[in-house]
Amino acid sequence: MGIIYITRHGETEWNAEGRIQGHTDVPLSDRGREQAQMLSRRLAKVQIDATYSSDLARAAETARVALGERDIPITFTEELREYSKGVFEGLTEAEYREAYPDLYEPSLENNLDFAPPNGETIRDTSARLARIVQRVKHAHLDENVLLVGHGGSLRAGIVSLLDLPLEANWKFAMHNCSLTVIYTYPDNCVMHLYNDTSHISGVVRAWDR
Repeated sequence: MGIIYITRHGETEWNAEGRIQGHTDVPLSDRGREQAQMLSRRLAKVQIDATYSSDLARAAETARVALGERDIPITFTEELREYSKGVFEGLTEAEYREAYPDLYEPSLENNLDFAPPNGETIRDTSARLARIVQRVKHAHLDENVLLVGHGGSLRAGIVSLLDLPLEANWKFAMHNCSLTVIYTYPDNCVMHLYNDTSHISGVVRAWDR
């Protein structure tokens, strides 16, 4: 049996402002670094054999802070990036509603094949995340792995691990530096904890955008 510990990056200024991030490389805010430190204390006594992280700065820094001084290898990969929001990136919901009125209502629908111009669909993102999480799972069936990424794309990865339909992407929420724990077996995965933020209780958090 293996265990995958999954966490979303700490908060950024764009999170706090409600700006859509996607592939835009936004760093952690001071609050995000504080959240990552709290996650580090939560994981201090957990054996971690390998870590995989999105290569975007907000996730990469979260991974480094979460591991503290431990000499644990981190694999940074584009495969764990958030799904690309194309022309919506950098805008708040109100701003992209004004700038792209014809795209606003379609963007709110649970449509696996919708993508803003230059962006990704949830179907495409789900395929990307399925490849990486299944590869990680089978490479570490007897080890503990930390997976650091982004709210939207990590939900797609969890959907793959739990063999859920793609529509389940809309059934989960994930807070900054929350902890999700999934036990892995050759033929199955079992969720033991989801979106737990008890280690950052009292820290104000913003939803991913």
